[in-house]
Amino acid sequence: MASTLLSPMVDYYNDEEELDSVEEEDDRSFRGRDSEEDTEDASETDLAKHDDDDYVEIKEQMYQDKLASLKRQLQQLQEGSLQEYQKRMKKLDQQYKERLRNTEQVERNYIKEKKAAVKEFDDKKVELKENLIAELEEKKKMIENEKVTMELTGRGIWA
Repeated sequence: MASTLLSPMVDYYNDEEELDSVEEEDDRSFRGRDSEEDTEDASETDLAKHDDDDYVEIKEQMYQDKLASLKRQLQQLQEGSLQEYQKRMKKLDQQYKERLRNTEQVERNYIKEKKAAVKEFDDKKVELKENLIAELEEKKKMIENEKVTMELTGRGIWA
């Protein structure tokens, strides 16, 4: 039966025993390859597991380094020696001083304007007074001139 199914092999192998032995050898070599592949797979798995362990260890070390760095920065910040803090404080201080200078300038300008307003008010008050005096003196002169003119004509309003 096997000879009819495997006719090309039957010519090479004369009887079924030889065919069975060849099949057994094939099975053994195939199992050997499986075994070698299994060993390779196992070693790859071990390597992958080892790589995973290394990866986890590296990640943990990175985490610890970052945590230590942050703690160090926090300590420096609390001591006031953190470079970023000092840099930002310097900038903030400059802004504060500039704002104070601007405020002082505004205050000086306000005082100057207030003095100018008081002086202008006083000047206008004096001018108004002088103008009113001038007007009243002018009216007085007109009335006196009117009186003189009436006395000369003899017609006075008081006559």
